[in-house]
Amino acid sequence: MTIFIDTEIWIFAQKIPDRLNFQDKSEYQNALNLHQKSSEFLKQKIIESEISMTTHQICEIFHALAYRGKKLPKTTAFEYCNQLLSSRFMHWYQVLNKHVKEAIEISVKSGIHIWDYICVLPLYNDVDILYSCDEHFKHESFQSLGPKVENPFDVWITL
Repeated sequence: MTIFIDTEIWIFAQKIPDRLNFQDKSEYQNALNLHQKSSEFLKQKIIESEISMTTHQICEIFHALAYRGKKLPKTTAFEYCNQLLSSRFMHWYQVLNKHVKEAIEISVKSGIHIWDYICVLPLYNDVDILYSCDEHFKHESFQSLGPKVENPFDVWITL
């Protein structure tokens, strides 16, 4: 099976929540559970699936790991992204001008930021499932692309 896994799932799997960054113990526990579920989900999908990703998305992953929120060391983020770039289970897609144009058009109509569309438009015809926990993926503009949209965690987040 060929799948797409949204950026935040990759990020949740790599960043272990720090208890000191949470005022509420239940918020911390929820973040820790999401980290653990994401890690297990990725391990399973890497074994059983072929994963499609755009070159834009690998840039999102690097940026989120090295520069956003709880930052990982840049060398760690670099090494992780290089592992993905050279992995046999990954299929890479270039973002072309036609994808950018279509993403802008859909973004204007939907009111959803362009970045999710840039991650999906180059590859959606070749995947069976789009995995995401981003609330935006419930929107008709994603639902109508063809592949089934599934949330592996049953928790929708807004980014």
